[in-house]
Amino acid sequence: MICNLWSETIYLGNAKINSIDLDIYDGPKSLLLNWIFPDTIQSKETKIFRKSGSDSEYELVANFLESKSENNKYLDDSCKNSVRYFYYVEIVDASGNIYKSDNLRPSFGALTKPPKVLLKSYNDLWELFVVVLNNSILKSNPEAKYEHIHAITNLLSKQGSNKNTWIDNFPTQYLNDAKSIIENQDANYFDNNFLDQFQKYEELHRNQFLLIPSEWDSELKSNFIFAKEKWFLLKDSFEDCKKIIGGLPPAFILAAEKGFDDKNKVKLLVVDLEMLSQKKVNLSYFGESIEVDFFHALASKPVFSINTPNDWDFVKLNIDDLEVDRIDFINKKKVMKTVAQEIVMTDKPHLTMSKENSEVWLNELYWNPITSNITVEVAGIYTGLNSYIISIDGEEIWSLDLNPSFDMQYIDSTFNLKLDSMIDNVLEFKVKGENNNYRSLEVVKLLKEESISNHRFPDGESWRKASKNSFGSKNIDKKTIMDSSLIPELFVLYQNYPNPFNSNTRISFDLLQDATLSLYVTDATGRIKTIFSDQEFYNSGKYSFDWNAEIFSTGVYFFTINAEIDGYASVVFSRKMIYLK
Repeated sequence: MICNLWSETIYLGNAKINSIDLDIYDGPKSLLLNWIFPDTIQSKETKIFRKSGSDSEYELVANFLESKSENNKYLDDSCKNSVRYFYYVEIVDASGNIYKSDNLRPSFGALTKPPKVLLKSYNDLWELFVVVLNNSILKSNPEAKYEHIHAITNLLSKQGSNKNTWIDNFPTQYLNDAKSIIENQDANYFDNNFLDQFQKYEELHRNQFLLIPSEWDSELKSNFIFAKEKWFLLKDSFEDCKKIIGGLPPAFILAAEKGFDDKNKVKLLVVDLEMLSQKKVNLSYFGESIEVDFFHALASKPVFSINTPNDWDFVKLNIDDLEVDRIDFINKKKVMKTVAQEIVMTDKPHLTMSKENSEVWLNELYWNPITSNITVEVAGIYTGLNSYIISIDGEEIWSLDLNPSFDMQYIDSTFNLKLDSMIDNVLEFKVKGENNNYRSLEVVKLLKEESISNHRFPDGESWRKASKNSFGSKNIDKKTIMDSSLIPELFVLYQNYPNPFNSNTRISFDLLQDATLSLYVTDATGRIKTIFSDQEFYNSGKYSFDWNAEIFSTGVYFFTINAEIDGYASVVFSRKMIYLK
């Protein structure tokens, strides 16, 4: 029920009556007051008066001062059933003038019939919206688990809608179950009848969210439009996420810490527990090793910790004696590795696609421990909003001097370092944050006995080993000896899926132009094991080949595509895959 005031103006002493319009909205557990007053009134204090029954006296039930006095809603949840309540609102401005709603013919309201079931509390309409959406999805997917559905809809409130959103926020152990929900062709989770489900919720929850009917309708429609658009964007990026996760080993090293007690600590994340069954898994450092029992350590979470001796400088993760991952310990640091192979400092390790986003980044690195020379390239489109430095062991060696530009910039510099042999030597890429303090974005441990030659490929993406440096220019994975300007865009070769795999895997590529191509699989020594295509002509399009490796031994294999068109040298590209029986 809504009760409105009369619009005429009445003066009572120095109070101006009916300068305030007051509405009361009934609900099963509360009454919502909503008032409107002219913009000319500069509210300093607002008072709410209430009485029960027509014969009782008004009592002050709420008083808003200063900033809170701008509120124009009040939820009265102290009402009793079968009682009619009368209200008026009084506003005092900065000059002491008083404005009232009508207390002679006041607005009134009473609680509606209480629901037969216990009324659940929600923080806002969006939370209720997600619950209704979850139930709708569950109805179309009765075999699905509610927690898996909620993990998907939880992404609707996260920033972004690409593969990074999935990887950063979605539990990897739910990915296979999510596939059937996301790709259910028979379900339309956002049909025209979806909003009809909220009619039964409006009376129960509208007051709780401090919404009047018009605001409820408007916010509900906005939520629907937003969720529908975001859902389909997430659906489009789901396959990219699957390919990236499928390219990871069944378990990998997520984080490491050293120097906080008498043990080093490693955090492992399990991507595919089933693939690890019957596998020999260990952590190693030169001749030392520690067996890993995933099934007893995991419990219900995919991440768990293992202690290693404190004299280990790095740790390798091995599956059936095959090294699948490695991370360096850095003394007095807690570090995490991203999917893009970046090392970042954090106290809360979690699976994430990449480091904190920045307009410029470390793009190429060459470290020679014999000469103690290091060459660093930084790239990006610099806006001039932030300042960046590079430091070694906390001491600044390079304050980046970049000119704001809309174009991609590459700058590099070489330094001869005098390192302390008694400590872990660490290069840090930092950005100036609050209070002019620099915050670490990425770290690289410089080993005294190992060189580093890495670049991001493509620029700004994942780190890879670089066979040839290209400081000061775009990073190119050069597989043929020819001028890069002559290489046409011929294909996109995707990582096989799944990877690692235990019998079958799929190799896919997009051919962007008609071309003659060869596609084959080799072992780690370069010996060809399977030929899918040998100098055959293909029209542009999407192609997939399934490879069965049951007759081959466990180990590392490479699949290679060789494509050419008239007038150009062949373009060759390979990717690594891991076969685990």
